[in-house]
Amino acid sequence: MDTTMETWILVVGQFGSSLFLWIGIALVASRAPISAFQKRFIQIFTALLFLVWFAATPLLASRGLFLGIGIPLALVLTLLFGFVLMFSSTFRKLLAVTPMHWIIGIQVFRMLGIMWLIGYAQGQLPGLFALPAGIGDTLTGLTAPLVAYWYYKQGKGARLIAFIWCLFGTLDLLNAITLANLTNPALVAVLPFVLIPAFGVPRSLVLHGYTFWLLAKRRTEKAIQFSRGMAKESTV
Repeated sequence: MDTTMETWILVVGQFGSSLFLWIGIALVASRAPISAFQKRFIQIFTALLFLVWFAATPLLASRGLFLGIGIPLALVLTLLFGFVLMFSSTFRKLLAVTPMHWIIGIQVFRMLGIMWLIGYAQGQLPGLFALPAGIGDTLTGLTAPLVAYWYYKQGKGARLIAFIWCLFGTLDLLNAITLANLTNPALVAVLPFVLIPAFGVPRSLVLHGYTFWLLAKRRTEKAIQFSRGMAKESTV
């Protein structure tokens, strides 16, 4: 079956989402309390990282390197890299000034998961995997801008809503990974579908992890500010 259209949709979608993600990182780096050299290094390094990762994924897939442990390896290495970054004070400073609504809203690219549903409709993917994975991804992507806007406006229960959304998005990815391995992992290890588990999924999981960290940090900061305000009032 010809999958040229699906391939182009995923290629353009993943490249475009990475470009917007890099623009966001570059802007955040420019306002972070770090040196000029660190700002330039982050901007250049992330650009090269996304380009190499994006270019390598279809190249490796065309050689069948994701048919074995390629996808699990990509997931593990990405999550490990994202975890190790948290030990860098420079990165934590960068993350600390990242607007919450931005790191949530950027996940609108999860709507690319609708390709799972298209694959199912075309008879290329089993429904046991494609239906929950596609519906979960699409819902996460569709609601990302709404949750981001509500948090930006500091609407009622914004922090709780953001936490629930982030938890749902994370569990959806873990569920999709599990179902893919329980059905036929080889089906998602080739083009065009491999662009999602080998490129989009690891990136989303890392973003969800950083969102949880930011939610906890902002909650702690708010609690500290509240306790200081109470202390000042008690001394008056």
